[in-house]
This record gives sequence, C-alpha cells and structure tokens, in this order.
Amino acid sequence: MSTVAGGATGPGARRRSGPWKVAGASMIGTSVEWYDFGIYATAAALVFPELFFPEVNRALGTLMSFATLFVGSLGRPLGAIVFGHIGDRYGRKRALIWSMTLMGGATFCIGLLPGYASIGVAAPLLLVLIRMVQSLAVGGEWGGAVLFAVEHAPPRRRAFFGSFPQVGDGVGYFMSTGAFALAALAGHHALVGWAWRLPFLLSAVLVLVGLVIRGSIEESPEFEAARRAEAAEEKQAAPLVAVVRDAWRTWLLASGAFLVTVGGYYVVVTFMSTYAVTELGFTDSQVAGAGTAASVVVIVCTPLAALAADRLGLRRVTLAGILLHLVVAFPMFWLADTRSVPGLWLAMCLPMLASTVAYASIGTLISGWFAPRARYTGLSMSYQTAGLIGTLAPAAATWLFSAAGDSWTPVALAFAVMALVSAGCLAAFRQAPVTESKAVDIDEREAVPPAAAPVE
Repeated sequence: MSTVAGGATGPGARRRSGPWKVAGASMIGTSVEWYDFGIYATAAALVFPELFFPEVNRALGTLMSFATLFVGSLGRPLGAIVFGHIGDRYGRKRALIWSMTLMGGATFCIGLLPGYASIGVAAPLLLVLIRMVQSLAVGGEWGGAVLFAVEHAPPRRRAFFGSFPQVGDGVGYFMSTGAFALAALAGHHALVGWAWRLPFLLSAVLVLVGLVIRGSIEESPEFEAARRAEAAEEKQAAPLVAVVRDAWRTWLLASGAFLVTVGGYYVVVTFMSTYAVTELGFTDSQVAGAGTAASVVVIVCTPLAALAADRLGLRRVTLAGILLHLVVAFPMFWLADTRSVPGLWLAMCLPMLASTVAYASIGTLISGWFAPRARYTGLSMSYQTAGLIGTLAPAAATWLFSAAGDSWTPVALAFAVMALVSAGCLAAFRQAPVTESKAVDIDEREAVPPAAAPVE
C-alpha cells in the first residue's frame, strides 16, 4: 500500500526539515504562482481587452482576452510532464525552484510588454507566447508544492499540512486583487495606461523571497526513500510512461475530480468580474475589492476545512465541497444582481467558500492515488489537465451568456455541471482497478481493503 508519510522510517532514516517549515515554503511558492495567475486573470477581465484587442468591440475583445487564458495554458500539461519528470527523478526541491524562477521571469516580462497601440498585432502574439512560458512553469508548481508538504507531514495531519499550498493560493489571490484594487484607484485611464504594469513587475520581489526560502529546505524524505528503493531494483519506466501506461484511468478520474475547483475559480474571478463591470455597473476597484474579500475566505477557511478532513475523512470533506458548488451556482448570480456592494461580495465569497472546502484536501487525497515513483507527474498531470479545460470556462461562459441573450442562466448551469462531473469522478475512483494505479486512497478511514491493495 502506498502511503504519504511524515518522514522516512527504518534503518538509516533521519528526520529532515520540520513540517511547519516545509509547509511554509510550499505556501510561498503557490502564493507567487497564484499571485501571478491572479493578476493575469484580473487584467484579462479589466485591462487586456482595451490594451491588446482595441480594434474590436468590448464584448469580442473580452472573449479574445479570455481566450488567451486557454491558449496560453496549453503549456500547463507540458510543464506537468517536464517538471514532474524532474521532481520524480531528481527531486521535488529542484523542480520547485526551477518552476518558480521561470514563472516569475515570465510574469515580469508581461509587465514590460508594449500594447497594441505601440507594436500592433505583435502585442497580443507576444502576450500569448509569454503566457505559454508562464503556464509551462505553473504546470510543475502546484503538484510539487502539495507533495513537498504532504510527504513531510505527520500521518494524522496530512490534509492540514497539505493544505498550505492551497492557503498560498488564497494569499496569492489576495495580493493580486489587492494590488489591482490599489492600481485601480488611479482611475481607469491610468490603469490602462501604466498602472496595470505595477502588479506584474512586483512579482520579481516575491520570487526572490520565495527562492531564498525554498533553497533552505531539505529534500522530501519519501522521495529519497523511493530513490533508494529504485536504485536497488531494475530500471523503472519514466514517470510519464508509468502514468500513461499503468495509471491512465486514475489520471483521467483525478483530472475530472479537479475540474470544478479550477474551472469554477476562473468563472468567479474572470467572468463574474467582467459581468459585474459591464452589465451591473460596478467599478473596477469595487470588483477587485470583492475579489480580495473572496481571497480572505480562502486563507481563513482552507486550514479549517483541512483539519475537518483529517478528522472526518479526506474523501467526505472533498466531496462535500464539490457538491456545495451546486448549492451556490444560482444564488451567486442572484446576489450580484442586487447591484449592491455587499451582494457582490457575497456573490464572489460563497462560490469561493465551496471551492475552498473541496480544494483544501483534494490535493492530499489524490496524491495518494499515485505510486511514489510517479506521484509528482501523476498529480501534476491531473491538476494541469483540469486546468487546461478549466481555463476554457471564462470564454465558454462569455459565449453562453451572449448566446442566451445576455442571460447568466446557462453559465450557472455550466457551473453546476462541472461540479457534477467532479463529484462523479471522485466517486468513481473506487471502481478503478487498484492494480492500474498501484496505489490507493490515502484516507485511512476509507481505504481499499487490504486484500485488494497491492504492496508498494
């Protein structure tokens, strides 16, 4: 049975970096990642249509801007493969340092990019190119950060320490929306003219801090144990081959389980932001402020949901969070349509709460579905496959909204369908042959019976 232990055991094992220090380092990395992605998503909703697509009307410009989220994210699965291979073969720490460096450099370059008025069509093309480099780095960040925290964690606190990268998501989102809220105070003309660049350029400072902290952390003890075991055995297949050949069904189910936590996030952060500004008359700063409030929900509720998962079971709490998306799918639009600032805050905070409950423990849960030798690759590929599909959500939501005569009803239905897909995939993992994934659910309360579980 594959487990995710708090440290290596047995002869010659030694305790490495403490779980709190490792969790903090993991949180720093995902904070930078989601700060970078958050400022891009916010800019795609508020600034990029006018800056990079001024030759078309606002609706089409917004659709094209959201499309860059998807086109640029084509690099995410490749990043999962590349950094997953590095992480599974050469170490989690090395992969995480390289991914953070690449991510920060790409974000900084976006902050220096000229607009359409300066270089014409080359501007959106360069935006997409840099976005692809950015997403390549993201492909290897989140999965490695979760593993780094979980593989150092005590057995009964895996969800709690494994949730720190998700807290980092909230911290990064808080910083990104806060940065844009401050930039928007200069007025829309200044925001489009120059102020939008400041949040992107600030990324360089965050990356430097993150690299210093990550450089001080020891390698994952479980990775080192797996590498020693591999050295004593016959040559193993490459991590990508191990996932695609031996765990393909687990990969697909894990990707589906992640779908609503990724796609739903983009609906809230991008489509809801655009809807609030263009259809309901809210200002850019009011929308950014609501996003900041939603990020506080993530920061506060993530560790609480993770503690509940450690106590009640990873699968139960994760499934509850996924199903909670069904409850808020329509109310979030009803609240926004009140055209009040408190209503807008609730419209963004409620779906973010649902996402937080699921997201707090899903990484820890799914990391146990893959064997240690291919865990970085399997977890990253699953998350980034969902991410690639999820980044279609804003463009799809915008199209559905327009096709329905400026009605948000099909958008809410699509939001609910994503939740149903994720719930179905999470429940279906029990029917997947464990011999295919060579791993089991790490939730000890709901583990596969010993007779069915292979020995890793």
